[in-house]
Amino acid sequence: MERWSAYSGSEKAEAQTFLNQLFECYGSDRRELGAEFEFYIPTTGGFMDLHWPGVALIEMKAPTVAVTTAQNQVERYWRASSDRASSRPAARWIVICNFRDIEIWEYGRYPDAPVARFALEELPDRYDALAFLAGPTVEPSFTEHYRELTKEAARVVSEVFTSLVDRSAAPPNELQRFILQSVWCMFAEDLTMLDGYPFQATLNEIRDQPERSAAELGHLFRVLNQKSKHNRIGRLAGVQYVNGELFAQPAEVGLNRVEVELLLQATAFDWRKVNPTIFGSLLEGVLGRERRWELGAHYTHEVDIMKIVTPTIIRPWRERLDAAVTPQQARDVLEELCAFRVLDPACGCGNFLYVAYRELRALESELKQRIRHLANETGLPVPDGPEPFFPLRNMQGIDIESRAVMITRVTLWMGHRQMVDMYGEAEPVLPLQDLSTIRQADALRVPWPETDCIIGNPPFLGSQHIRGNFGDDYVSWLQLEFGVGVKDFCTYWFRRAADHLRADQRAGLVGTNSIAQNRARTASLDYVVDRGGVLTDAISSQRWPGDAKVHVSLVNWVASPSAGVGPFVLNGQYVDKISTHLTSVGADDWEPRALHENLGRCFQGPIPVGAGFVIEESVARQMLEINSEYREVIRPYLTSSDIAEAPGSVPRRWIIDFAQKSLQDAGRFPNALRIVRDQVRPFRETVNREGHRLRWWQFGEPRVGLRRAVAGRARYVAAGRHGKRLLLAWADTWTLASDATNSFAFDDDYSMGILAARAHGAWAWAQSSTLKGDLRYTPSSVFLTFPWPDPVSEVQRDRVAEAARLLLARRSEICLAENIGLTKLYNAVDDGAWTDLKDLHRQLDVAVADCYGWPASVAQDDREIVRRLTELNREISEGRREYAPFS
Repeated sequence: MERWSAYSGSEKAEAQTFLNQLFECYGSDRRELGAEFEFYIPTTGGFMDLHWPGVALIEMKAPTVAVTTAQNQVERYWRASSDRASSRPAARWIVICNFRDIEIWEYGRYPDAPVARFALEELPDRYDALAFLAGPTVEPSFTEHYRELTKEAARVVSEVFTSLVDRSAAPPNELQRFILQSVWCMFAEDLTMLDGYPFQATLNEIRDQPERSAAELGHLFRVLNQKSKHNRIGRLAGVQYVNGELFAQPAEVGLNRVEVELLLQATAFDWRKVNPTIFGSLLEGVLGRERRWELGAHYTHEVDIMKIVTPTIIRPWRERLDAAVTPQQARDVLEELCAFRVLDPACGCGNFLYVAYRELRALESELKQRIRHLANETGLPVPDGPEPFFPLRNMQGIDIESRAVMITRVTLWMGHRQMVDMYGEAEPVLPLQDLSTIRQADALRVPWPETDCIIGNPPFLGSQHIRGNFGDDYVSWLQLEFGVGVKDFCTYWFRRAADHLRADQRAGLVGTNSIAQNRARTASLDYVVDRGGVLTDAISSQRWPGDAKVHVSLVNWVASPSAGVGPFVLNGQYVDKISTHLTSVGADDWEPRALHENLGRCFQGPIPVGAGFVIEESVARQMLEINSEYREVIRPYLTSSDIAEAPGSVPRRWIIDFAQKSLQDAGRFPNALRIVRDQVRPFRETVNREGHRLRWWQFGEPRVGLRRAVAGRARYVAAGRHGKRLLLAWADTWTLASDATNSFAFDDDYSMGILAARAHGAWAWAQSSTLKGDLRYTPSSVFLTFPWPDPVSEVQRDRVAEAARLLLARRSEICLAENIGLTKLYNAVDDGAWTDLKDLHRQLDVAVADCYGWPASVAQDDREIVRRLTELNREISEGRREYAPFS
């Protein structure tokens, strides 16, 4: 917005740049989605500025040209965007933009007026109106969200809560209740649910006497929970019975003058415009912390929630809606829709449930309109009897935090009142509807209610953190209950959902992107598919809003479908099928298998378990100078950051390594043993594993197999386990590579060439897991499944070895001359520097391709490389091809 708000140039000069950046705002790539610039229309002789077949067309105008002037033009383009011969439907969405204003049309359904019109500066509040730019199956929302107003309201409320906590004004639970009760009152007053603004009136009355606050506001909250007419006098004369358990425990909190003024400031917001789902997310962050919490983008954009709600709820119901051709058929669909139940078994602040409820009420409204449209169209009567509405109680939720349960209920009560304004009457808004369907419990330890679909984002907690957060007993229970060991926490929700769904029911869950990777995949997505589930829509990996450290996968599936399902959409693109790797596959999928001949050649580095093993260079040198025999236990220590950042990829630290020596044998090196006894033993005595406590002088995971594999060699290959690139370097066998690296037991240039070539790199990205979108190389899934070229002639072997020597020599020359590491080197190469190094890589890639018998054109085609290697793995695994590459 900042860049384009002042743009005053022509349409042609910057339209394509503008549109590329607009797609990027939604986490998508225009080209990958198949949207084309300057699409020629033979029937009109014109060019569409952007055409995305079947999905959207966009017409750009100069800032001086009003968007309304293009309506006739884009209608002609829309009609021309379909092509029956190629089965290409007309674009659903039409966007007109002049760098200042945006107009969105849906000609196929609403040809008389745009579905949305807003200024570019309003895009933050109307972000979800263009949600389809994230992918063809993401439904937009045309509701104005007033994000900045909502965030400002949450900020003021958070200041009140923080002030109360800082001075311990009441127990934490009562403070949380006070905030939620106050928030609901402010919302209810602006939406005419509480006549006479009793909350605001009470605050004004005690403004100069804040010591009365506990009694006066507490009295208001008690009256809101009373069915009788008692105490409804004066400023409380218009107060109705609220119920809903919100005021079952009226909070009595004494405020100071500043807190009263802050609450009065909060009452000045137009709470009709506050977005409940955003406010709930922000409020959950505030109430969930004992100290201050920085308000920022700590809520989930609806465009991301819709990636779950659209394929799991909206699209199946809209297909049924569109298929109804008589008023009675539409009424039957309406009856079934209003009995539909939604469960979020990790509901948090309720944002998924709120969006689902809003969209279901929208579908209800559409169906009621369709009944009348079909009656007019067919001449058939509108079915008799009152039409049902979608009830709030059909929203079901479970969360382990009582705070989250209460926020979810408040969010849904607020949404209930808003939807009455948007879509017409439903059940009464007062007394508040019973939402005992939203309950506090550990979702993994209680039965889930009967439901019709499951949505949500279970907790993001890595397997290594579960014990620290929940304790040994809980971990033991998880292992016994699910029988899959300790996996990333979210995987257990996928298993429970797969077990809970009946045939043809749907689910859509967000999980850490580990669910498509290695051990976590077998416990989650593989389990879903093994139980008959079919993956229909997925995002393989994206950053989750509010926490750049978390990369997630979004997965939607249908349980044991009784009929064919489709379309299948992966990362915004239509595909034939989605695998549990969250990759596109054909009908004949093959899961690469470990190759026995590859065993014993790639290992993760040893894990010390205790920072005290690592020592400064000066300490290491001193021991080595006193007694050269210390070389046996004092070793250079190579880390992944050394490989990536140090010129020459040399170790910059040292480590004490007693390997498998007994304590008596380690005593031959008293200076080193003294350091370990002082720096490591106190920590090791606190750890859970008995072996680590008893053998405190040895590494926790010494990697005996690695030590045997490299013994007798002069050098071996080391590579960082995770990063944006697969970076390899030679290490001499005195050097110990850390647990942040993988070690390959090879010392010849040919093997280094195979590992450094594009073929191995492409396979690593295809088969390994990812960490924050980076490569995470796991020996079991990458190296063990990687088919080396075999047989290979001596000429081919020598050509690869020579190419590897030249490449590493030139690489080292540049790094030492420029005093840079490999990361900076290859960043510069990507920007166009040292083209000769890129040529050397290409020569190596071609030489390796030749060893496989591939043409040179395949050498740098990652997709084709992976396809060929997968087929090679299959041939070897099925015994159709001999394989002895290391003989």
